Amino acid sequence: MFRKNLQITALFIHLFFLSPLLFSQKYTPIDTTKHEKRDAFLKEFNIDNETYIKEIKSKYDSKLAKYISNSFSEFSKEFGDQIKKGNFIFEDEITQYAYNILEEIKKNNLELKDIKFKILISKSHSLNAFCLSNGTFVLNLGLFYWLDNEDQFAGVLAHEIAHKVLEHSLKKKERDFREEKNMKENVTQLKKEKYNVSDKALALFRERLYENGNRAKQHEFQADSLGYKLYSRTNYSKSEYLSALKLMQQYDSIKPVGLPVVVYKKYFDLPNQPFNEKWLQKEDFSNYDYSKFTEKINKDSVASHPEAEARISRILSLFPETKTETKAYNPHKELYEKMNNIAYLETIPNLYFNEDYGLSIYASMLYLEKDNKNTAYFKEWLGKSFQKIYEARKNYTLNRYLERISPKEQSESYQQFLSFMWNLKLDEIKQIADFYTKQG
Repeated sequence: MFRKNLQITALFIHLFFLSPLLFSQKYTPIDTTKHEKRDAFLKEFNIDNETYIKEIKSKYDSKLAKYISNSFSEFSKEFGDQIKKGNFIFEDEITQYAYNILEEIKKNNLELKDIKFKILISKSHSLNAFCLSNGTFVLNLGLFYWLDNEDQFAGVLAHEIAHKVLEHSLKKKERDFREEKNMKENVTQLKKEKYNVSDKALALFRERLYENGNRAKQHEFQADSLGYKLYSRTNYSKSEYLSALKLMQQYDSIKPVGLPVVVYKKYFDLPNQPFNEKWLQKEDFSNYDYSKFTEKINKDSVASHPEAEARISRILSLFPETKTETKAYNPHKELYEKMNNIAYLETIPNLYFNEDYGLSIYASMLYLEKDNKNTAYFKEWLGKSFQKIYEARKNYTLNRYLERISPKEQSESYQQFLSFMWNLKLDEIKQIADFYTKQG
């Protein structure tokens, strides 16, 4: 999953690729409090998990089976709690659309016919998906926004199917079991050491991280290859499998375009509260010495997903036919465009739902600047988010919902935004919240 600072980059790039096919009517966000479908899924999910655990116990020796089943049971409980909290969407049209693509892949790959798959749509707006070891695919709603067409969506799904076919999750658990045993032996040995114990412990920890990172990267390469083979047997365009990876590459590398200072004056110079230039004052970090900070862990070596560039090069080498660009098959173009618009307009409600009120304000301002067809919609969310910021400031809990400035991790534009938000007084926040609540 992506870190919070990458979510901010994601929002910038949302605007870079802003779809021209936007709703002009008032959009009603998806209601994730509907209990009937959610509870039905949970019931079936728990039954399937019990069956899966029995399979694990029959497949492995007792100690390993116990380790894997206990780990899966613990994860399933936490995952079930996330479902209960409303982090997933149970809309028939969206879920069925994803199932239709899954069936399209399965019918062209007979080796998949006896594998049971389930699909769960996450509210997350990031370009990501993953597969649980029991065959449940978690597909982020953001996939529908980031990807251009059904072919690319099918490519991502084929990649996740490959992870399941190759049983990568189970193989990881088997390794974890062996490594945990080895780690205990190493820790016991470390306790007998007299000198440089902390350095030796860090070296041991780092070695394990790097080894796990390298294995995870190999899993990604394997899933890319098998995923393409499954995908290539369908009618979907071969080059679009590569296009999905290229979008991931762009997602990681496009330089964000931030909010100009004039935007603050545009939206916060209110009839009952004229704009105050002091709101834009920010701390000077020009003398911040970054050289004093050194990473003890090489993040590139630890990352589980190889850089998209390496994955693209490998696909091109193994499957040269992907070099030739062909028109997307995209058999349900209008329906995909509808999903695309839903994913776009769900971004702010999802940030709000996750209590990222500062980020939802920032995103609302970005969208207001680029989208003149949904002005009332985004102003409404601007008002709702400011109301939450007001309540947090009043109750001295603002740190929970609004980040502090971190020059090493944040763009200059986002630092300016945070400075603006922290400079506002309680009554000023209230004035903005009331004004935009009425506007919405």
